[in-house]
Amino acid sequence: MRIQAVFCFAAAVLISQLALAEMPMSNDLFGKSESTLDFCAQVKPDSAAKYQERKKSLVKGATEKEVAEARESKEYQDGYASVTNEMRKMPKDQVSDACNAILQENK
Repeated sequence: MRIQAVFCFAAAVLISQLALAEMPMSNDLFGKSESTLDFCAQVKPDSAAKYQERKKSLVKGATEKEVAEARESKEYQDGYASVTNEMRKMPKDQVSDACNAILQENK
């Protein structure tokens, strides 16, 4: 149940951030969001390009330097690792359903 809550939180945050035109999130949240999308791209390889587009949307308006610095930060790396570790523990069918929902919410 805890794993589902973490994933649902990350998905909700991700969806809300995709509507913004710049990178106003913390490095931790950025790491968690990218981790979610990367994991979904692995679980749903046929939709990998769509998840990559979502990743680009996260940093729309940010410079390449800002994005690179964010990805190098400890906060980003810790956030990324925490979501990846939690998602690995989830049943694959639940992850697949949640990943499908992310794409549906962003149409």
